[in-house]
Amino acid sequence: MRSHVRRGACLLAAVLLAAPHAAAAPEGEGVLASACPGPGAMDLLLMPEEAEALDAEAAALTVTGAYTATDKRDAGKPKPVGLFLHRGQAISLEYGRMDGLLVIEADGAARILSAPSAQVAGASFDLTDLEGRRAFVAAAKTAGASALQSHLLIRDGELDLRPVESAPAAIRRILFQDSDGALAIWQSGARALTLHEAAEELARLHAPAMAMNLDMGSYDFCERTGAQSAAAGDGVRGASYSCGFLDRQGLERLSNLIRLHPDANCG
Repeated sequence: MRSHVRRGACLLAAVLLAAPHAAAAPEGEGVLASACPGPGAMDLLLMPEEAEALDAEAAALTVTGAYTATDKRDAGKPKPVGLFLHRGQAISLEYGRMDGLLVIEADGAARILSAPSAQVAGASFDLTDLEGRRAFVAAAKTAGASALQSHLLIRDGELDLRPVESAPAAIRRILFQDSDGALAIWQSGARALTLHEAAEELARLHAPAMAMNLDMGSYDFCERTGAQSAAAGDGVRGASYSCGFLDRQGLERLSNLIRLHPDANCG
């Protein structure tokens, strides 16, 4: 019988799970925030249930994560597109045709993976297979892990998409991970790029190991809070300010947010 669970992490996964004591987080052109690998690097907020978590004083950059569907989940709440798990709870089991997967363990350690090599709690699963998805969901529930799908743009250091004729151009925001496992959120500034152009530019500037697209457009939420906000010049530790199209008044249309904690585990 075909095994849907492959024990033993591959070399890349082993690197991403490592948390060196003196890791360096990515920085430079287009990087909005970054965090070194390890526990506490990232949270996934389910909306609207966790809207109050935005008021936490810890330094963070919070942005829109997975796409939001046009249909609703229970009680008319916004529904994320694709497979979506929140701290061990299955919010959506509708697997999308997207190869990118963000997995956040219960301790906040996070990594970007490809759907055929999804990993959680030390085991690997093929999400392109129905039984593999079922096994992944069961393992994530037991581990209290979170997961979301999006388009994978860079896989193992190589572009994972091709140019498309007449592709739409827009401001792009991308979550990426370097070869040491550090996470960062990159944006094309105010410039409109195709997904391929954005992935090419990110690869040239920062050479990520893995990268996946984040939702933007009319769903673009971005907020800085805590020490990061104070460092940016407002002088108030714990203050917050908007850096996206939507402010908190527009949160009702979003199904989820990802929160990156700058400089987590660094130094």
